[in-house]
Amino acid sequence: MTQIETPLEQAAAAAGSVRVGIYSPFFGSTLGGGEKYLGVTAEAVRDAFPDAAVEILSPVPVQVELYERMLGLDLGGITLRSTNSEPGRLKRLAARLPTLRLYRDLLVSAQAAPMTARYDVFISMVYVLPAFTRARRSVMLCQFPYERRLDIDRPRVPHRLFKLYLWPYWRLRRAVFGGEVDGFQLIVCQSQYVREWVRRLWERESAVVNPPIDVPEPEPDWSAKENLIVSVGRFFTGGHSKRHDVMVRAFRQLCDEGHEGWELHLAGSVHRERPVDREYFDRVMELARGYPVHVHTDVPREKVEDLYRRASIYWHAAGYGADADRHPAALEHFGMTTAEAMGHGAVPVAIGLGGQPEVVEDGVTGYLWESMPRLKQRTAELMADSDLRRKMGEAARRASFRHSRAEFKRRMAELLAPMLADARQGPRS
Repeated sequence: MTQIETPLEQAAAAAGSVRVGIYSPFFGSTLGGGEKYLGVTAEAVRDAFPDAAVEILSPVPVQVELYERMLGLDLGGITLRSTNSEPGRLKRLAARLPTLRLYRDLLVSAQAAPMTARYDVFISMVYVLPAFTRARRSVMLCQFPYERRLDIDRPRVPHRLFKLYLWPYWRLRRAVFGGEVDGFQLIVCQSQYVREWVRRLWERESAVVNPPIDVPEPEPDWSAKENLIVSVGRFFTGGHSKRHDVMVRAFRQLCDEGHEGWELHLAGSVHRERPVDREYFDRVMELARGYPVHVHTDVPREKVEDLYRRASIYWHAAGYGADADRHPAALEHFGMTTAEAMGHGAVPVAIGLGGQPEVVEDGVTGYLWESMPRLKQRTAELMADSDLRRKMGEAARRASFRHSRAEFKRRMAELLAPMLADARQGPRS
């Protein structure tokens, strides 16, 4: 395991720097779009503000080489610091049991919260777990706003006993998190969809910076496109599951209806900690049996980009079957992989919910769907017409440049500049 050893204090003292801390409760243990968003934010601060000493704070040590390889990050010159060692058996058990996970998550936050006071500017990725900061200047990167009331399933115990179980949690939560969202001067969302829910749930205004997409410079080799449908996303159930099971069922039906010569490729890391996630992955594999469905697990970034290059069609189904009003976080918050595939000229056929309509212009840069018959219909049209695939693929690629990594860094630096300027002139933490 490789760690960047340079302490933040040494780097800051050497250059008289502004100390910028960037935190995520999932960095170091999860490889997904949120982690890429945070990592490129760190790159943006490092590149735009030479006087900033940047540190990523995480609950567990980060395998730097793994994160750089899998997410296409460049963490050079950025200090990494963890509040903990690798999680042991007891912590993994606590993560799997809902009644224990509540307190485990609180402990993880309690370990990090005091450390945020040392930063002149603190940037925190927030999703699911309550927000916290003790820094003078704080920015939230909001993947999706959580409800301030506690939303967990009550065990089969008397209500009075359940209240007794929660009483210390609320006391500790107030001590650890303080004002939570109110402690942040700036909230940055990934999409207009997330921004609207921040208004609804928190009654706060926020800025929008779409996630960074690595759009290849060379024009796609259109002649190298194959009869491949690709979907990229982690294998897990619950929350904003990518619904690989739905896509495999749809593809099976297309095959049974006579659409031959096509393959479905699913790529993503597999969540193995919880039994329900392992069972979900096994179910997807069982559904794929006997059909031209290929599953690529825990593959490096180069393999994903190769699939994008070869793909003619890209599928996305996250949020299918979810109640958008009761469980808005189950919908795709933006659609990073959709935009990535578009950058390689693959035509997206994406569910028309959540943030996806901000990525795909229906009928121009791809298709949006909300029912299984519509998914199959639009896909069949593309399967049968190579000219249509080329026309829409070119439009999709042009549209993807709106979300390039360079545009992300420019926009993020623009939003953060006033706060760093204030840190240079005003009191430090």
